[in-house]
Formats: sequence, C-alpha cells, structure tokens
Amino acid sequence: MINRRAFIALVAAGSALPWGAWASELPRERLPQLPTGTPGLLMAGSHSAMAERWSPILPTALGQGFGLPTPLGVRDTVGQDGVTGANLFDSQFASDGMMALAAPGSALVSSLCGDPRIHFDYSRWLPLLLSLTVPIVIGRTQLHRSLGSFMRDRPVRIAVSTLTGIELPTVLAMTLFGLRPIPVTGLATPQAAAAALRDNQVDVIQITDPLGTPETAALTSTLAQAGCPALFALTDRPGTVSLPGQTIMNMEDRLRQDARSALNSLLHAALRPLAGAAGVDLALVLPMLTSSATLARWRAATTQALHDGTLQATMHDAGRTLLTGTDATEALRQISGDTSSIMTLRRWLAANLPSWRLG
Repeated sequence: MINRRAFIALVAAGSALPWGAWASELPRERLPQLPTGTPGLLMAGSHSAMAERWSPILPTALGQGFGLPTPLGVRDTVGQDGVTGANLFDSQFASDGMMALAAPGSALVSSLCGDPRIHFDYSRWLPLLLSLTVPIVIGRTQLHRSLGSFMRDRPVRIAVSTLTGIELPTVLAMTLFGLRPIPVTGLATPQAAAAALRDNQVDVIQITDPLGTPETAALTSTLAQAGCPALFALTDRPGTVSLPGQTIMNMEDRLRQDARSALNSLLHAALRPLAGAAGVDLALVLPMLTSSATLARWRAATTQALHDGTLQATMHDAGRTLLTGTDATEALRQISGDTSSIMTLRRWLAANLPSWRLG
C-alpha cells in the first residue's frame, strides 16, 4: 500500500509535467471553453443547408436579444448532417448552459435510426426555438389501388442522400402504401433529385424545404407541369399544404384514402416522429441541466431575436413555422417518439438495409 509521503511525491511529480503531456490525453475534437457568463452558439454541420441559412442571421439576432454589441460567438463543426456537433454539445456542454446548439433535422433522423455515430440524446435537450418545414413527396408512381397497380410489392425507386438520410420518411411511407422501396443514393440536393426524376432514374423524390428558396419553389411547379405532381406532404397536421399552383394532401389523409389499413400499423406510428424530425429546419437548444435563471435569459433573448428585421425577412413566405416556449417543447417531445415506435423503426431498417446496400 502506498503511504502518504509517497502519494504526495507522486502528485508533485504529476504537477511538474509539461502541459503537452496532459494535452495528449484530451479528445481530438475538444473545443476551448467560453469565458464564464458569455453566451455562444455551436453550429452543428457547417456544410448543411441549415448552417448556410441561419449562420448569417442567427448570431446577430441573438446578440441583439442579449443586448450585446456584437453577434454571438459561433463555433462551427464540420459536417453535413450535424451529428458531430450534436455529439460535442452533449459531451462538452452538458451543464454550463451558456452554449446553445443549432442542429439540423438530419441529426435527429440519424438518432432515431440508431446510427452508431450517435452519442447524444436529443429528447433531453431544452428547446429555445424550432423552425419547422413541411417536406413534400413528388413522383409519378400511383399510390392508389387501380387496376393497373393492384399488385402489392411493386418496386419504386426513391432518390435519397444516404440510406438513413433525411429522405427516410419517404422510403418508409412507400412501404405503408404497399410498395417496395428501392433507395437510390447520392442525390442530396433538390436539383439532383429532380434531374434524376426527369431522367427516369428514380420514381419518387422528397423535397424537404419546398419553399426555402424561389428556385426550389419554381422546381416543384416545373415538375408538376412535367407530370410529376406532389403526392402528399410529410405532416400529420390537419388540412392541406399549398404550393404555387398545387394543393397537397397531408400524409394522414393520403393514407386514409389509399391505404387505410396502414393507419393502425406499428410502422405508421414510427413514421410520425421520423417525418417530424425530417421537417426540422433548425433546432436551437440548451442542455437539460441548464439552470432556470440561464434558461430564462436565453428564452428572453430568443424571443427578442425573432423581432430582428433580417430574420423576419428571411422567414417571410418561406413555408416555415417558428415555435418557442412550451410549443417548441411539445413539438420536440413528439419528434422524439416512444420506445415502441423507435424499436419498430430500427427493426424495419435492420430487415431492409442489407438488401438496400446490395442494390
């Protein structure tokens, strides 16, 4: 057994070690900490559409909300789906509360799928702001059981970025309609997916942000005129979704019309949180352990930020719903799903991913 004198000698020797000896043990992705009390923003997925849209406006709007003379300090994490940034947020900023995370919906979809890279739990985040879009499904396939499409298990090719990317709700929806989805990977932008649809390389595509830019809105109109209308919107909100020249049925009503038996299935229950996650344009969140005083400070700053003129101009007619407070909390709860729906989704993926990978 080591005695007290020897123990003190060991501690003294350790304190004399150069800093580099200790630094080598730090995680490679370790980020420097902000000074105490200084709010900051961790941007997950610097190459994502979310970062491109929100990076120019959100730090400035939040800085004004806090009454700061400059925009909030931003730390970018490289990536497109936001998983790396979300992992860092949960591992390094789990209790401070002065660093908020801006994450895209693709990170939430990856989490629901059980992606092995995931080391965060977004159901434990405290939402400050959710920006929600309504993804739409476009294609030339027939969903109803006409004489020409009565047979079940008909193959349908679907444009996707990756096999478990943000287009996964469309893949699952095709299963509920009694079709056999065949994901076609590598089509990560609306333009690439639309080109593949026009060239008959795929039958169905998902436009996650149909009103995000004038170019995307025009693209949906062009496809409709070319015989590829919007089939349904990936939302269970009552009513229809309006796009220029089109009125689109929501997925619940479309299933009720063309595949009513699917409404009572476990896969349908799994589709709802998955579609909700895909519709998250931005999740601005804090760690679960944030103190009530810090949370109140952030919420007040976020509310004030929504009055920023540049932010309002960017969001105007962009097809987004902005949620704060209890509305954002309830929406994130629904998107998190329950144990049954998550396990159903992952069993379905486990059964299909091997054949999808083989093409």
